[in-house]
Amino acid sequence: MVGMSTTQYVTTDSVIGKSGARTRVFQATWLSDGTARDLQLRNGATDSATLFTSAAGVISKTVTLIFGTEGLVFPAGCFVDIGSSVSVAVTYRVEL
Repeated sequence: MVGMSTTQYVTTDSVIGKSGARTRVFQATWLSDGTARDLQLRNGATDSATLFTSAAGVISKTVTLIFGTEGLVFPAGCFVDIGSSVSVAVTYRVEL
């Protein structure tokens, strides 16, 4: 539903919310399983879209990125680009 925050759980590269829709991301939490895997959030719907932010993972530890009460806006949608052996939960809101 447009305007409501929700959380999406993914284990592979994936579009967050509706593909190509303006998306506001508030938080991303991920667990690297056995290796330090990076998390990349891209503006668009593919792994070649413009990189907006990235952070390094820690072996077998949970890492959380928090983008504050206003979140981080992805005008062309948000694409999560992750390495293998990673699970990610992204809290977001699709906007008009």
